[in-house]
Amino acid sequence: MINKRWAKERWEYLVEKYLAGSCTREELDELLSLVNKEPRSRELAKALRQLWESAGEKAPEATVNWDARFHTMMQQTEAMANDDDLPASIPRWRWYMAAASIIFFLICAGWFGYFISSKGHATGVVAAAKAGPARQEILPGGNKAVLTLANGEKVILDSAQNGSLGVQANMKVVKISSGVLAYKAAASDGPRATSGLLYNTVATPRGGQYQIILADGTKVWLNASSSLRFPTSFTGRQRDVELTGEAYFEVAKDVARPFKVKVLPGAGGGGTREVEVLGTSFNVEAYSDEHMIRTTLVDGAVKVRNGKDENILEPGQQAQSALDIPGQRVIADADVAAAIAWKNGYFNFNKENLQTVMRQLARWYDVEVSYIGKNDERVFWGGMQRDLSLSAVFRILEKSGVQFSIEGKKVIVKM
Repeated sequence: MINKRWAKERWEYLVEKYLAGSCTREELDELLSLVNKEPRSRELAKALRQLWESAGEKAPEATVNWDARFHTMMQQTEAMANDDDLPASIPRWRWYMAAASIIFFLICAGWFGYFISSKGHATGVVAAAKAGPARQEILPGGNKAVLTLANGEKVILDSAQNGSLGVQANMKVVKISSGVLAYKAAASDGPRATSGLLYNTVATPRGGQYQIILADGTKVWLNASSSLRFPTSFTGRQRDVELTGEAYFEVAKDVARPFKVKVLPGAGGGGTREVEVLGTSFNVEAYSDEHMIRTTLVDGAVKVRNGKDENILEPGQQAQSALDIPGQRVIADADVAAAIAWKNGYFNFNKENLQTVMRQLARWYDVEVSYIGKNDERVFWGGMQRDLSLSAVFRILEKSGVQFSIEGKKVIVKM
């Protein structure tokens, strides 16, 4: 039975799939079904369907005042949520999720969100990537990675042709398309390689991402500035890989052979960090320049180990551990949608401070960041697509009062 918390996560998942443009017809129908359960949301459901059907037919009108429209809609929805006549059986969070659904109308604007000041006052920040003062253009990242074979040979995947790249331990290494690398059993009459356990590594640079399909069918999405070390085939009693950075896993189920992710191997400090699963979907964020390692479970079950501490996660939970301190804690009601937003093609800031936001942008746009002025406690909430230019991103963020300048590959933030 699905509990209320997980139902809320499902709402958020469907909302973000729609915003990312990756919502399937079945997922849209599910979302509309959820919206239609609310008696005052029928017109919203109708409008959503019309928006879906008209997507791509025409560009949004440039003269639309998105800020004013956003405030009007939020005021109307807040009034709904505070209505004393609401049926007691309907949780208020569902009305707020309906409010989030209304923001779908802003998808054509490319971004929505809030800026919350250090005093806790929320100011709407909704904007399209409109033309602004001339500023150096830095384009977003893309499908870039380097494959290091067992013999040390390196292959630049973004420039390699589609097709077979070679054979490793009787597994054919195939670039399926731009951004996807797969390991498949080599034909019995094809070229043979030395048998035994051979390890390959796929590493993404700053400004890069890539997907790998391992020999057992497990799918791994690598975020920017990340690396995955893995055997070309799984022959033992367990399937072990090593991760640095961030990755989303969809693990192929194999009861006889658990799948283990060794996180930040060799980093020390907090002891051995490991995620063990049989077949499930989860995200691991483990950057050395962040102060926390986060494992977020989307589906199935995982066992997360940090030193002597061990926890089994349920869907919707997140394990957190500091880089240099043993032990970990479990967040029971994690923001799953925010954790996997990058995989779906956008940023999702869940009350993140400016420095955290800038670290994410620095990795994706491959820039160095410096700060001028006194640090404050402002935080950001909301989302934006990852395919915007950096100058477009800054035009949006500058609504919070922060100023940005670009000098080559350096960004100066004035607070």
